[in-house]
Amino acid sequence: MFIGHYSAAFAARAAKPSIPLWQLFVAVQLVDFAWAGLVLAGVEKLRITKGFMEASILDLHHMPYTHSLVAVIVWAIAAGALYGVLRKGGGKVAAGLIIGGAVFSHWLLDLIVHGPDLALYFGGPKVGLGLWNSMLWTQVVEIGGLLIGAAIYIAHTKPKGRWGVIAPIALIAFMLMLQIYNHLPLDHPPAVPFFAIQALFGYTLLAVLAWLVDRTRQPA
Repeated sequence: MFIGHYSAAFAARAAKPSIPLWQLFVAVQLVDFAWAGLVLAGVEKLRITKGFMEASILDLHHMPYTHSLVAVIVWAIAAGALYGVLRKGGGKVAAGLIIGGAVFSHWLLDLIVHGPDLALYFGGPKVGLGLWNSMLWTQVVEIGGLLIGAAIYIAHTKPKGRWGVIAPIALIAFMLMLQIYNHLPLDHPPAVPFFAIQALFGYTLLAVLAWLVDRTRQPA
């Protein structure tokens, strides 16, 4: 899953307005940030295979430290606890729980789309409901989830000025274009290191854009 993960970030921003949107964007993709880094380091493995699944070219055969259920629980607890400790002002516990929940949401949403490549624990059985086997339903779920999350965010915030109306719409449109680009057929799939670097760049860019958009909005 790609843009579908950000539905949880938009919804969480509405639940806890004091948490900046960009931080939630990082939280929902935290394990993928780590995954891309570990792929570059040669610790976690994937194969890029054209036509592997109808909506994915990624054979994610070894990623126990970022995408196993046990690992994601550890990532979520650690991220939530650290965020609560470092957060200034009140609401530390609530904010930590929301950040931890945003991190954990990644595994739940991946469970829907991945094939059976998500280990329950290190060396344990792998699960995945395989929605990536259908390009149509992958787009319906991911785009539908994003639009619902974004609608919740827009409903719980209000624009500070003219840019506050345009900015979230522009961000959503850009994310939809990325979703389309991500599923274009490729004659020559990228090499694994390039793909990991491209993923890191994409996640970082979206977090920066979320920061810019959030500056144009305020709690309703």
